[in-house]
Amino acid sequence: MNGARVTSWDKPPLAVFLPEPPSPSPTQLQLKVLATSVTRVVRSRASGKHATSFDAAFPYDPSVDGVGMDAATGDLYFITQLAAQLFAECTNVEKRHLVKLDPGTDPVKVAALAHPVSCSWMTLRCRVFGGCQGRTVVIIGATSASGRAAALVARSMGAARIVGLSRNEATLATVEGLDDRVVLQEPFALPPSVGPVHVILDYVGHGPAAVGILQSARCEYGENVQYVQVGNIAQRGPHLFQLLPMALINQRPICILGTGTGCFTAEDWRTELPEIMKMISRMETPFPVFTAPLSQVASVWECEDALTKRLVLIPNA
Repeated sequence: MNGARVTSWDKPPLAVFLPEPPSPSPTQLQLKVLATSVTRVVRSRASGKHATSFDAAFPYDPSVDGVGMDAATGDLYFITQLAAQLFAECTNVEKRHLVKLDPGTDPVKVAALAHPVSCSWMTLRCRVFGGCQGRTVVIIGATSASGRAAALVARSMGAARIVGLSRNEATLATVEGLDDRVVLQEPFALPPSVGPVHVILDYVGHGPAAVGILQSARCEYGENVQYVQVGNIAQRGPHLFQLLPMALINQRPICILGTGTGCFTAEDWRTELPEIMKMISRMETPFPVFTAPLSQVASVWECEDALTKRLVLIPNA
């Protein structure tokens, strides 16, 4: 069968021919892979820079999650993170790592939205103390795919006010679901008009910006300002803990959280993933998507569409 594998950390994945998977065990389903998304995590894994790829051997499959179909029944399933190798036409997956999707679900939409929606959903449901109902949520990196999804997720969870931050004023104006927009520029600070802040979702990971925002964020009496490091788009410069004045966390009610894989239990995912899939089925895709056959992965990996839109690979195209 057709597939794709990484054979060098400094080159895109290459189309390869793979053996058919063996017959599934009683605890598995054999699925036809319909769509798998190339997120920042997938790209990081493909370049050997993600923790999950540090000890990987070539040839290597950098895929993370996707959508498959049981050919025997026609049932569609979301395949959870790192449950199977999805740069292939067909794969065996343990049943406990599958979420059944409603008939008629768009596989490309689910593949494109699963990661960005789950990032903010899991953070606001399972990491942020007290959730975001009736609170003000600030999104650093609101123009990213995950930032755009976060605005819609926070709104669905009852956030009272959603403020988006980005360096690009024109692009920020296109983000839906925001109550206010702040252009990031030095010196980094939130304007007083934002009012009291309860939750900060940081998808950029730029230390100076994070410190400036924490120093200027207004606190509501009796409430923490919960800063959550969700992403690291910047991937450069000093990080928050290299710059954060110790006096700041002693003088202000700041709570600093992360959202790595160790922050959520298997039960968290089992509980939330069906609801995440329902959210995805209802929402409009808040960013452009570019689809391509998996067989063309090497040629499309670095093309303009793949780098400016969410790339979704179709193994059976």
